[in-house]
Amino acid sequence: MSKLPYVLTAVVIGGVLTMQPGLNAEVARRLGNPLSAALVSICVSLILSLAIVLGSRQSVSWGALAVMPWHLWLAGSVGVIFVLGTLWIAPVLGAALLFASIVAGQMIMATIADVTGLAGYQSHGFDPWRIAGILLVLAGVWAFQRAA
Repeated sequence: MSKLPYVLTAVVIGGVLTMQPGLNAEVARRLGNPLSAALVSICVSLILSLAIVLGSRQSVSWGALAVMPWHLWLAGSVGVIFVLGTLWIAPVLGAALLFASIVAGQMIMATIADVTGLAGYQSHGFDPWRIAGILLVLAGVWAFQRAA
């Protein structure tokens, strides 16, 4: 099975994701503070997620929430951290340096997760190409930072 459709979908998601910090920063400017902008963003996410879940007519095991391990609740906090963090940082770094830096952090953490199985990922072997990829991404961060 070709992974190309999945890679292309991930690229599109990455492109769309690039717009979020800039849009949120503009919302913050209009509302007068970044916390209100984050609240608006998260509430829109909640409403859309709820509509999709209810509209899909798939059964949801709401009772499983009560017995879910505490650390799984941290997944929801990642969205808040991303929204608030990028909301403040985006106007300073600009889109290119912001996302080059985010990708660098993602590559480092993804390699750790792939090697260790952290966060529920299947463990994958380690090879020097992963380090080479991280170094290339870090070189990109350095280049964008120099240009800024």
